[in-house]
Amino acid sequence: MEHVFFKPWIGKNYQNGGIFKKKILVLGESHYCGNENCNGKCGVRDFPDGGCEDFTYDRVMDYLNGSTGRWTNTFRKFERSLVNRETTMEDSNEIWQSLAFFNFLQVAMTETRTAGTDEDYKEGQTAFLEVINELHPDLIIVWGVGRLYDNLPNEDWIKGEPLVVDGYNVKNGYYQLKNGKKSRVIAVYHPSTSRGYSWDWWHKVIATQL
Repeated sequence: MEHVFFKPWIGKNYQNGGIFKKKILVLGESHYCGNENCNGKCGVRDFPDGGCEDFTYDRVMDYLNGSTGRWTNTFRKFERSLVNRETTMEDSNEIWQSLAFFNFLQVAMTETRTAGTDEDYKEGQTAFLEVINELHPDLIIVWGVGRLYDNLPNEDWIKGEPLVVDGYNVKNGYYQLKNGKKSRVIAVYHPSTSRGYSWDWWHKVIATQL
């Protein structure tokens, strides 16, 4: 994966589908890096040898090892929307070991809730296509129905049929992979959204694909 800087988290049971019996790739938008040693330069262009390539892996492991903080609520709400119940740390480990997780932008943001540049998103598109053609997911769940979804690459994209859940039109489609497989794509609200992400409701959406 030549253009990937932040290597994806790949759970040990991802390849066999784990508890979901299918390969699920979760797509986030970006990392936030507040490390002063990076001087705001963490990523594929500006700081290519900074030792941050395992940022995604380390963040998931931090969560599974019991780290606390507001950011952990994002992981917790999302995992609960997959299994439709409150989860224990044992549940969390089983869930995330069944998933792959990748952040789209290959340059870290220096502030939270910040958008990348046009160049950042173009680089992210290239990296994303490399990842899905390497991991061959059955299902891609996009965290974000606006900016991230709108910046997904058009290349090899197949528009999905209308998918309506409780009157809500779910953004969806497919990517045609180089091996001939089609990867299903659905978009959900970002789980960090305090008002817009109710895990039991979003389970209804995700369950249509499980």
